[in-house]
Order: sequence, then structure tokens, then C-alpha cells
Amino acid sequence: MEELLYSVSLRKIKVVKRDGRLDEFKLEKILSKLVSVPDEVIDGIVKDIQNNVKDNSIDTKTIADIVERNLIENSLKYPNLMELAKRYVLARIYNHVYGKGKWKDFDQKDLLLSYNALKVLEARYLLKDPNTLRYIETPQMLFRRVARFLAKVESKYGKSEEEIKKLEDKFYDMISDLRFVPNSPTLMNSETRLGILSACFVIPVKDAMTTPEGDGIYDALRATALVHQQGGGTGFDFSELRPKGDVVASTAGVASGPVSFMKVFDASTDVIKQGGKRRGANMGVMHVWHADIEDFIKAKTGQLKDVQLQNFNISVGVYDYFMEAVERGETVPLINPRKTKIPGTDHEYYITRARGYMKEEWVQEIILDELEEKGGSVSLDESKIVTVDEALIIANKEGAIVRYVNAKSLFDEIVKGAWDSGDPGLLFIDTINRRHPVWYLGKINATNPCGEEPLLPWESCNLGSINLEKFVIEINGKPVIDWSGLADTITYAVRFLDNVIDANRYPLKQIEEATKRTRKIGLGVMGLARMFIKLGISYDSVDALYLSYQLAKFIYYYAYKASIDLAKEKGPFPAYNSKLYRDIWESAISFEELLNIAGIQERPSDYVRKLASVVDKLDLSELKGERLKYGLRNSTVVSIAPTGTISIIAGTSSSIEPLFALAFVRNVAVGKFIEIDPLFLEYLRKYELDDPEVIQKIAETGTIGENVFMPRSLRRLFRTAHEVSPIYHVLHQAMWQQWNDSGTSKTINLRTEEPPETVEKVYLLAWKLGIKGITVYRDKSKQQQVIYFGVKKEREEYEKKKEEKKSIVPSSFRMESKFVEVSETYAGGCKTCEL
Repeated sequence: MEELLYSVSLRKIKVVKRDGRLDEFKLEKILSKLVSVPDEVIDGIVKDIQNNVKDNSIDTKTIADIVERNLIENSLKYPNLMELAKRYVLARIYNHVYGKGKWKDFDQKDLLLSYNALKVLEARYLLKDPNTLRYIETPQMLFRRVARFLAKVESKYGKSEEEIKKLEDKFYDMISDLRFVPNSPTLMNSETRLGILSACFVIPVKDAMTTPEGDGIYDALRATALVHQQGGGTGFDFSELRPKGDVVASTAGVASGPVSFMKVFDASTDVIKQGGKRRGANMGVMHVWHADIEDFIKAKTGQLKDVQLQNFNISVGVYDYFMEAVERGETVPLINPRKTKIPGTDHEYYITRARGYMKEEWVQEIILDELEEKGGSVSLDESKIVTVDEALIIANKEGAIVRYVNAKSLFDEIVKGAWDSGDPGLLFIDTINRRHPVWYLGKINATNPCGEEPLLPWESCNLGSINLEKFVIEINGKPVIDWSGLADTITYAVRFLDNVIDANRYPLKQIEEATKRTRKIGLGVMGLARMFIKLGISYDSVDALYLSYQLAKFIYYYAYKASIDLAKEKGPFPAYNSKLYRDIWESAISFEELLNIAGIQERPSDYVRKLASVVDKLDLSELKGERLKYGLRNSTVVSIAPTGTISIIAGTSSSIEPLFALAFVRNVAVGKFIEIDPLFLEYLRKYELDDPEVIQKIAETGTIGENVFMPRSLRRLFRTAHEVSPIYHVLHQAMWQQWNDSGTSKTINLRTEEPPETVEKVYLLAWKLGIKGITVYRDKSKQQQVIYFGVKKEREEYEKKKEEKKSIVPSSFRMESKFVEVSETYAGGCKTCEL
């Protein structure tokens, strides 16, 4: 009877096909695809179709969106609808690629992908016909395209077609099994006209409009535009620009200062991001000695928060001398870099080259070696090292010091800004350069947008992440780590990432030359939080910290070993110097010392020590012997990046972050639905707690930590980002940094009620723990967020909640505003980078 009524009310509707043809609307065509869908869901579909009819017609895309929206919005009550929605989306992709009725079954590997993974792939990654905008590849075709393109590189090194095909299959298997996923540009651009595969770039900005070398302010702006156009992220050090009000001899005018030029870069990013697959992101750095540092610190805080430099993360480059002065309450100089110019150069300054201190043994050894090599005399501008001590003396002598400020007062302004808006973060310049393996090539002054890649000028780096969750297996009913499988995946991932360097199309020759000189790659991880849960370990525990430390060491060891093996086969990176290359384990802080620095008395359990005992057997001295004999293919091999959309594709937790929420409302293009962490859902089922009302209640806060009705074991295991104490966030970052020759990106999540003193403690602790860069994000410190916590959680907003309930919610947004809510592409961690 219902269907008869539908047919009567809908029979006059015409369907507008993609080619413009009109066809009669037939409800039975929709019903034939929706077997076993409850009547109330069908009712919702029909009503939405009726509400969207204009001039007695409706297009096929609108109908498809309505069906998909009704499926996902009812999936909490009827869980099978989410699987149906996934197949509905996949069928649409297959129809585009193969044609309707010309395919039979789904590829089983495509069915491993979640609904949200497919939505992300649809929106950003799957190739389309530029004329019809219809998809021309399925997810497995995408993975095969990437594997094939990167395997072909081996032909340059004498591999046979059979060997190349075997490597292609290896690459395809690890990507399609979701054990390893490369960064977004590699997925998007492999085998395409653009062909840029790298995610991270650092572009120099010299104190001139343009230069013959192409590294002036507007040269850098052009380079940035090219990188952003093709999906990359850029980092800059603006410290070489003269301060505001300084003389400009060529025009007899005065300089507008670095922050004014940052606004130009920001505006350019705004324009370019409107047409790209992923928005451009920038890191702006200014070193703490610069005369304009106070303006820089306040550039995104107070009245300028959510207004200025919205396409920038900003970080202050701080030095050990400054942090020590903060602790002692001493003054530090602010300097005009222009007045420390190196004789015989156009735009080189002693203060920007300064790194290391005379008191450090490694610096003393370098200077003594140079003196011996040069016969007892070396001019400062010819030395590989200009120490901070020497640069400060020169600044004083040349009248470059503008004034002195109290270091603690300046640090307090940094802390206040970070608490208020999340900016600025800190980069620990001395730590970065002290632990840079190829330090002899120059000083690092900046990083990519999220800080995981400290790079030399013009360098780029390509990234990819291993899904740690996939390496938890059961033996005799107990979860263990598949160390052998992990080592194998690391080996092929390193080869894959090294091949990216050769397959890459570089937007500028300077970038290509700098990148190929050092061949830096960044192998990272995702799924750490899920791995912990499967192993029965709480994220905020000493056991978790110990496992992080051991995993980082294991991954670095096998990545380094794979790079040695590639050097045997293909030769070392061109700038390799066996004598000067510095192995990072020589400066790694031990696990026990890290705990001592943080004041943690507890020590890891026998359970986790046994779980990771294989790591204790690794022989670093033997590895160094191999490196000295054969060299390294890549100057750096590891980088812990925020994984953004690639962790959504892999269906796991982001990078080394804790889970950001257990149940939440996900915004996608067609509507909203309550998404629940699948691992959490498994545990709820074990306790028979997978009731829709229970899940809906959890989605109001995204957490269960304070829910006394939840089993204690679940509350212990399923800790979310805002429940984890800041000290454990910082310590996890420190654990991964020790065995990392690049950087470690980590968001230090703070609750909205945390005071500025917490930020101060986090920043000081990060410096002492040997972290290269640190950033915090306090909930609700920005107007626009990628994760919104439900109003029920905030008692002070109770009256606002009542007003919201009175309003009428449109049919396409039926979820109440009381839930935790995130965007389609958010997976936790860094708010800026989606790699």
C-alpha cells in the first residue's frame, strides 16, 4: 500500500540524467538497490526526494546524495546501513569506471576500506576525466597506479622487467593491505601530468626583493605558489629580513619588516588554495634574537587571532642560550641581522649562520680539525661552524644589537600567545642542528608546516607512514607484535620512498638539486594508539612510553639498515661524507634519563619489556661499520608526521596521537553521521554495550573516562587526547624524537581550563627532553576548530543549549548540536597538515 502511495505521489517527477536526458522517476529502481532497508529509512528517502523536486524534476546526483545521507544518518540505529552506504558509494565509483551493468563483484580489497575512507578518496585522490568529471579509477587502481609508477624507477638502476614487476606487487600489497600509505601528493600525482610527489619544502627568503640566485622575497613567493599549486606545504625563516623601520639604502626609505611580507605570502596562499585538491600550508619562523620578535610573537594572538596569517603556523626559533637565560631571569640581545653581514657576500649574515657553542665537544673537535687541516689558521667565514658565542660578539662589535630584553618576559609573551591561540610554537634550533646528521652542509633555520621536517634551504622531503595497528597479531590467544613483518615492511617502504626522489617532478631546479644532494626521506607511523589498545596498554602509562621508545629504535634501525643496503646497490647520497656524518644514536637520551628529567618514578612492567625484548638485541656498532663501509642512500630516513587523511584511508588512529574521540559526529559532503571507533565498538560488543543509546550518549563528550557505569578496563584503555595529561603527550613525542634523524610532529592537546602555566611547563620540558619543536593546542582557543565538543559537556553553555533545541534543524542536519563533531578529513593531531 505504501509503495502504491509513493508511486502515485512521485509518478509525475522527471529525473534529469547526467547527459541532460529526462526519464521517468521509478521508486522501484532505488528499492532494488536497498535490500532489507527499514521502512522508516525508505520513508525518509522519499520525503527528501519530494522536498528537493523543482519544476517537477530532480537530477540523479541529488537522488544519490539523498539515498546516501539517509543511510548514514540511520546507521547508528541500523548498523548494517553503514556497510550498505559503503557499497553504494563503491558501486557509484565502479559504474563510472566500468559502466553500469559491466561489472559483477567488488574487489575484496576495496571492501577493506571504510565508508569515510571512500569519501576521502572520492573527494581528493581518485583520478577523474577532466571533461565529464567521472571517476576513471577505483581505489585498487589508484594503489596499483602508485605502485607501478614508483617501481618503474628501478629500470634506471638496471632491474629487469620481472624484477620490477615483483617490486610493483610488493609495493601494491603493502599499500592495498593498508600496512603502509605514502603522503598525499604521491597518491594524488603519481603517473599524472603534475607529478610532484613530495609534501614538505623549505624555501629561503633573503633580504632582497629578488636575487640572481632566485632566493629573494618575491622569488620565494613565486616558488611558494608553484609548490602550493601542486599540493605541497612550505616553511620559511623570515629572520634574515631587516627589522621594521630599518634603512633601505637603495630607495632611501625604511623597511616594513618581516611580518608585513608574511601577510603577502598568506594572501597568495589564500588565492591558490581555492582551486587545489588540498589547501596550502605554511610555517613561518623567526629566531628569538631578531629585533622584530615581539611583533612576530603577537602576530596571531589577541585581536589578531583568527584574523591574521590564517594560512601560517608560526614558531619562534629559540636557542639554548635563550632558554638558559629564561631560567636565570637574565637579559638577551635583540639584533638587526643586516649589521652582521659576512664580508664579500650580498645576503649572508653571521647571526643567521650561528649554531653551537665553544663549550661543546663536537664543536671543539670540528674547529681543531679545521685548524689542523688549514695549517693553524681559519677565517670565520670559511669555517663550517660559526658559533653562537662568536656571532653575538660580532653583533655587539658591529652595533647590530638594537636593545636588550628580559628573556623570561619574552618567554612569557610566547607562552601567553600559545595559550591564547596555539601560536607561536617553539623550534629548538640548537637541538635541530646538533642532531642533524649532515650538519656539515649548513645550518637548518626552518621546518615544514607541522615541524616534522627540519630542512636546509630548498630541500624537500617525501613522507609515508606505517600502520602499526596491522602488526599486532595473536599467538596462542595472546596479542604480540609481528616484529619480523614490521621489519620487512620498513625495508620496502624505504625503497619506495627513495624511488619517489627519482620519480618526482620538481617545481624548481634549486629544489631538485638540494633534494637529490641529500636524498632525505621520512618514514613515519600511524595507528600507535590502536596498537596500544590491542596490546592492553594505556596511552598515558610508562609501559606505553617504553613501547614508543623501543618501536622508534626498531623502526630507525631497520630504515637505516635498508638505506645502507640501497647504498650498496645504487650508491650513497651525493653529499655523503663518512667522516663528518653524525649518527643520531650517539646523542640519543636513554629511556631512564627521559623519565628522570620528567620526574617520573615508575618503571616499565615485565610484560612490556618482554614484548619489546627483540629491540635490545639490535647491534648499532655493527650497523655503523656497515655505514662506514658502504655509505647511506639517504641522509635522513625517519620522520614522525601528522597523518591526516592517509590515516582515514588506512582506517586507523593518527600518527603517534591518542584517539581524539571514541564516538563523534562526522561531517561529510552529503550529511552527518555518528562514527564510532571500530576497535572501541568491538570492546563494547564484548560487554554487550553496543546499544545505539549508549553510543549516542558517548558521542556527547567523545569519552568514557568519567563514566562510572563503563567497565574500568575500558576506561583505562580508551583514553582520548584531552584526557591524557600534557606530560604524557610531551613524553611520547620525546620517545619518538630520540630515534629520529628528522623531526617529530605532535599536538600537545590541552583542555580549555588549563592555565598558561601549563604551556610554560610543556615548553620548558620539551627543551630539556631533546625535542626539536613543540606546539600546543588548547580547546576552544580558536573560533574555528576541526573538532567541536558537545555543548552538554560545558555547563556554562546550558542556556545556549536550550535555545538551540528550540530551533528547527534542517533535514540534512538532523544530528543535534550536543555531540562531538569533526570534519570529513580530520583524524586527530595537527590541525594544519593533512599529509
